[in-house]
Amino acid sequence: MTKMPPHYSELSPTSVSQTREGRISGESMAVLKCIAAATALVAIAGPLAGAMAQALSPTLVFEGNTTSAKDGATQTVHIVVQSWATARQEDEIPLRGFYVAHLLSGAISATIDGQKTEHLPGDYWTVMTGAAMRVKVSGEVAVLETTVVTKQ
Repeated sequence: MTKMPPHYSELSPTSVSQTREGRISGESMAVLKCIAAATALVAIAGPLAGAMAQALSPTLVFEGNTTSAKDGATQTVHIVVQSWATARQEDEIPLRGFYVAHLLSGAISATIDGQKTEHLPGDYWTVMTGAAMRVKVSGEVAVLETTVVTKQ
């Protein structure tokens, strides 16, 4: 049994050139290459654009008020503990007040006001008010915890 070719009116111009000539024409090949290149760019750029557009955001671990005594007077303080997970190469922790940082997992280098230090899991360090901290992940992922205490 012989298979009959489809009717030419049902075919696209590329299919027609393939059917008539048995090969893809130069113009059709150029169109296919453009489509393949555009598809590859979208596949690569799509996830990267999404990752770049997303700001580093924390997971709230604890938030509450308590009182502390200083020089015989009590004052209320607000405590916020947050967890920051990053798999990106480099991120800025968007906090500006004084805080304590604790590396829970991964290895990072932290740059605070131009000074770079290496940290391993279990390390604690402080970031002074107004200082910016950038972290660069040495492996695949790192998880930091920050504790901010402010007067009320």
